[in-house]
Amino acid sequence: MLALPAPAQAHDTLLSTDPADGSTLETSPEAVVFTFSSDILDVSPLVRVSDESGEQVAEITPTVEGPTATATLPEPLAAGTYDIQWRVVSGDGHPIEGTLTLTVEQGPAPEEDAPAAPSDGESAEDAEESPQELPTATGPVEAQGESEPTAEAAESSQQEGGLSMPVLLGGLAVIVLAVVVVGFVIMRRRD
Repeated sequence: MLALPAPAQAHDTLLSTDPADGSTLETSPEAVVFTFSSDILDVSPLVRVSDESGEQVAEITPTVEGPTATATLPEPLAAGTYDIQWRVVSGDGHPIEGTLTLTVEQGPAPEEDAPAAPSDGESAEDAEESPQELPTATGPVEAQGESEPTAEAAESSQQEGGLSMPVLLGGLAVIVLAVVVVGFVIMRRRD
């Protein structure tokens, strides 16, 4: 009896996936969940996602918990058909692998940053216009040799799309300079 071989252990098998193999989805899933017949080992699990042309769009290390492996997609998939190759290590220590296919009908919604492009164009136009207006606003300051920092501050703030600390400090410097000049003129008239 001792000479009889021990029964061979069967490899774990893939029972189901979510989404299911061959699914057509309206939008991209956030993750693909693989469920196996028994607990799998958390040893180098891997999921690769390839598009219709065979180009790899994601390589994911899934999270293994008992008999499930969850591959969270780093970003939504665009519209198209995808092959999802998976590889895990069965509870008996042998690697098992396979491929499933799914189709996404609609790509991700455009980001909200898209309308911001025209406003960036407007701020660039404002930056081009403001240096022409600047000499008239700071004419007296040019005579005092203070125009360069103020012009640079105004230009950088226009590129940022609004008032910033350099512009406020430049404006404060102009006011202080004007007060000093007025005070100087008053003192000379009294003498």
